[in-house]
Amino acid sequence: MKKDNLLHVEILIIIFLSILSVKATEVEVLIVDPLSWKTLTFNLDEGDIFSGSLAISGGANNDINFWITDPHGNIIVNLGRVSQGTTFEFTAKSSGAYTLHFDNSFSIFSTKQVNLSYDIKHPSYINNSILFIIIGIISICIIIAIILTILSRKKTPKEPTST
Repeated sequence: MKKDNLLHVEILIIIFLSILSVKATEVEVLIVDPLSWKTLTFNLDEGDIFSGSLAISGGANNDINFWITDPHGNIIVNLGRVSQGTTFEFTAKSSGAYTLHFDNSFSIFSTKQVNLSYDIKHPSYINNSILFIIIGIISICIIIAIILTILSRKKTPKEPTST
């Protein structure tokens, strides 16, 4: 019985640590009609790291023009015409709205589908995340110690009382 309880505790610890280590990647799907363009805007804080990947389909070359502008309208990433897909990353130099531009204005007939997968890392939160993980591990250890103490007390035979 004691081994079963320890197994349950170990499984809970593994699940908890797995949840903490999951990286949240977001996905956006855009349909960009011929002779048009679309944008996506993200509000970032200074120091945030934006990393993403594009997968383009549609038309003869599966291509689209792609660039990113900062809050001041400056182009900070210009990948030009992207065929099929690519990856990119940038660090926000200032807080504000960063815009991803998807331009299909060169295509007369072909609609393009753009799959954008991205992740935004907030370095200012990394130290807080590490602290959260350490507190979580310490809490789990304390809970395990309490459970083991309770289980060991239940298993200890009581001494007979004299009358």
